[in-house]
Amino acid sequence: MEVRDGPVAADVEPLTLDLSGVLRLHERKQPLDPRILNVWDREHPYLGLRGISPEIQKEMRVGYDIKSKAITIPWFLPDGSLANVKFRRVDLKTFWYVNGGWPIRELIYGIDLIYRKRAKMAVLVEAEIDAMYVMTAGFPAVAVGGSSFSEEKAELLRKSPIEELRIATDNDEAGERLKAQVIEKMAGYCELYDVEIPVGCKDVNEVGSLEEVVSIVKEAVPCRDSLANYSLKSNRCRRVGRSLLLLTPTLTFRRFHRNPFVQIVDMDS
Repeated sequence: MEVRDGPVAADVEPLTLDLSGVLRLHERKQPLDPRILNVWDREHPYLGLRGISPEIQKEMRVGYDIKSKAITIPWFLPDGSLANVKFRRVDLKTFWYVNGGWPIRELIYGIDLIYRKRAKMAVLVEAEIDAMYVMTAGFPAVAVGGSSFSEEKAELLRKSPIEELRIATDNDEAGERLKAQVIEKMAGYCELYDVEIPVGCKDVNEVGSLEEVVSIVKEAVPCRDSLANYSLKSNRCRRVGRSLLLLTPTLTFRRFHRNPFVQIVDMDS
């Protein structure tokens, strides 16, 4: 076989690099321009009627949008940068968020104040108005903005200065599920206490007076003790040494499966 050196003639076609389907790096989200808050920098009596002091409204930079008849509630990042703005109608139970804001599932309302004040204790609630009411009563507070507690929210609290979290979720089934999620994700990262919302009140903002808010926050019990009291009263558990033996239908108390003081026996299994 004879091999000859030299150039080889060939038809060369242009190459095209197809990057479709290749994993793209997500663009880093940028904070919103805080100057947008100036557009809504005006007062409205709505939050005052909900028991929130003018000082707290000012500190949280609450405003009012005349066009949509909605109060504006800014959400900030831990460093104080503006992440989102919630609009809440004053005449309807309707709300929405500003275009281009960070997803609420990645935010904690009031986390900027926790960092600014280096607060080691905070009360966790569902809604921003609840948080501001607790602040008016004199306690640091944070809100999750709904009835679910994402891993992103949990990580924000884990990294924060908070060493003690007092959980004051709504007094309904959704609130109980949220409380369970907080306990599961935050156990071992800080001390957890259960704030008992009085019977007849849906949430902490419906508690009759600021004095009573102070009382229920101060009287919060460790979440383990709260679970024991509830279970014993409902005749669904008995003590075995230091543990609680829960006799309950599947999933009812499965949320406490990581609690070292609780053993679960499912009647359905």
